[in-house]
Amino acid sequence: MSEVFNQILSLFLIISVGFYGRKRKIIDANLTNGLSRMLLEITTPLLIISSFNFDGSSDLAGNTIKAFLYGMIIFIITPLMVKPFLVKIERGKRKVLQFALVFSNCGFMGLPLTAAVLGEEAVIYASIFNMCFNIFIWTYGVRLFSDTTDFKDFKKLLGNPGIISVLIGLLISLFSIQLPSTLNETIVIVGRLTTPISMIIIGSLLATIDFKAVFRDKSIYYASFIKLILIPTVLYWISLLLSDNSLLMKTYILIQAMPAGATTSLFAERFNREKEYSALIVSFSTLLSIITIPIIVTLIL
Repeated sequence: MSEVFNQILSLFLIISVGFYGRKRKIIDANLTNGLSRMLLEITTPLLIISSFNFDGSSDLAGNTIKAFLYGMIIFIITPLMVKPFLVKIERGKRKVLQFALVFSNCGFMGLPLTAAVLGEEAVIYASIFNMCFNIFIWTYGVRLFSDTTDFKDFKKLLGNPGIISVLIGLLISLFSIQLPSTLNETIVIVGRLTTPISMIIIGSLLATIDFKAVFRDKSIYYASFIKLILIPTVLYWISLLLSDNSLLMKTYILIQAMPAGATTSLFAERFNREKEYSALIVSFSTLLSIITIPIIVTLIL
């Protein structure tokens, strides 16, 4: 537990580096955007590929199917669970909050935290969860902000770097493909850049928060409690009822403890719905997660 705490503390110290860099104007919006694209299109896919380092005949191969089923079930149940809590929220904000509570920062923040806390095998499960995330965000997620499903964007799933990297990793493991040692080492080294880059980006984004605006809106506190404490705790209770203490379940509890994803702001911008409010819920839940994630880690380990 001491080792895990030190890992989490190290991650949040890296966040403070990003915060300092943005405040000192060493990091600006253009650099943050460039690093984000590098993270999503290069380092994270390579981290995913390097994590699929197991014999295709092992139990882990079967667990990937279980991980996909668990992920789909979570994305079906979570919207039903959070909807009653938002009945009294005004309609415009309600849509944003429902999106934020269902779609966490499972890739940008979840993957590196999972790697640091639970290890490489957990990254595989987190990657499969991200596949489910992408399926639901272009169906249910789009329907929250508009009354239709954007199938044009849904087709882009096949070209998503995260999904492509999972498929490549599965092929490598199932067919026991041996990559040249130099290529494999390159993939591992670049993949490990995911954690420090993602934490620096988060620190940079936190440095732009309008704290006065955040602290004035009570619904932000309410939604952050549901997202960061209630949802992962309910999943933890379910794991107790099922007597499932597997690494897969621990991974999904941790993933569900992540703050609202940046996609909340991106979709709000795209559909012109409560843009400033969406930025506040993403920023505040990310800031608060610095306190809540260690609590959840203590709970599941």
